[in-house]
Amino acid sequence: MEFEIKQWKIQELISLYERGNLDLNPPYQRGDIWSLPAKKRLIDTIKLGFPLPAFFLYEKTQGKFEMVDGQQRTRTILGYVKGFFPDLNQEKFDDANKHFFLNEYKLAVITMKNVLEHKAIEEFYYRVNKFGTKLNRPEILKAQYYDTPVQKLVERIADSEKFETLNLFTESTRSRMNDLDFIGELLTLLKYGITDKKIQVDKFYENKNFSEVDAKKIEDEFQKCLENFIRFNGIYPLKETRYRQRNDFYTFWGFIKENTHIPPQTLDAFYRIMVLVGPDISPSNEKCFAFQEYAINCVSQSNSKKAREERLSFFKKLLLNTDPNPLVKMGQEGENHILTDVMKFYGIDDVTIQRKYFINYLTLNIRRVRSGHGWWCIGL
Repeated sequence: MEFEIKQWKIQELISLYERGNLDLNPPYQRGDIWSLPAKKRLIDTIKLGFPLPAFFLYEKTQGKFEMVDGQQRTRTILGYVKGFFPDLNQEKFDDANKHFFLNEYKLAVITMKNVLEHKAIEEFYYRVNKFGTKLNRPEILKAQYYDTPVQKLVERIADSEKFETLNLFTESTRSRMNDLDFIGELLTLLKYGITDKKIQVDKFYENKNFSEVDAKKIEDEFQKCLENFIRFNGIYPLKETRYRQRNDFYTFWGFIKENTHIPPQTLDAFYRIMVLVGPDISPSNEKCFAFQEYAINCVSQSNSKKAREERLSFFKKLLLNTDPNPLVKMGQEGENHILTDVMKFYGIDDVTIQRKYFINYLTLNIRRVRSGHGWWCIGL
């Protein structure tokens, strides 16, 4: 790899882009993520004549470049020149000293060429941003593994219309690829079960034996779970429940993953119950130990294997009970303290079988649950 250090006018950078000779979006790069205040500060830096960090460009062929480092700064400069936003003093480009901005101010540009393998460019990008702490975790994973079956699968799911309908992520969250990060966790849960923190996620990415055939298999399993959540979302919007939160959704996803054999109408009834009890799940709810314990496991060591297993146990014991008289066993060995705690909290003295919904399970009578959501809001 050869390096050449030059000084460029901003006009040269803009002209290169406008001629179609500068790729700002190679596959290992992140998208446009800078906030408007950050963009304005950069323009102010230029106008004051202060230097910017060097731009790194890879010359793929004669006169054709790929932006390796400096994408956000380049996008900001282009946006200002095109009039998309003013500077810190609310001065637009048309009213500014264009000659100084375009021709007198100089950029430090380092071009790289004669690269034997493109992987060296990706490695350079990864090292510059990792050790410079500029990229977050999912952006680093994309830079490292962008051409692997795992990363392609994660991005395919994130871009799918079905997953987007759940509205789990804000635009700002998506811009930093946190949706990809979470999808990686859900896929790891499907493949390996509950694991400790994100250690297994990293191993999943590092698995060189994971093939496109493996990706298709786990994608089918993912879609099977996703179909249930799309149906739930039609009953009551997920984004209006506590289950839009990563820890809660992770747990609900794990519960569905283990119980896709249960008929849809039963799973729908389980979702209705969880929506109704959701507002009462809180670390400060001292009247119901089961709700309090679950909530604490969502905020304290929440990504540990132990906390995740405890949360999943809450779902199972509340929803998959088969004992017709759980209150009889209070204080005895084998008591389902989660279900009995919740029953006592709502003043319910018996379970209901409602075979229309639950088939073989005996759990809360939906119409007797007092909560922040009325049962009429969930389609009953």
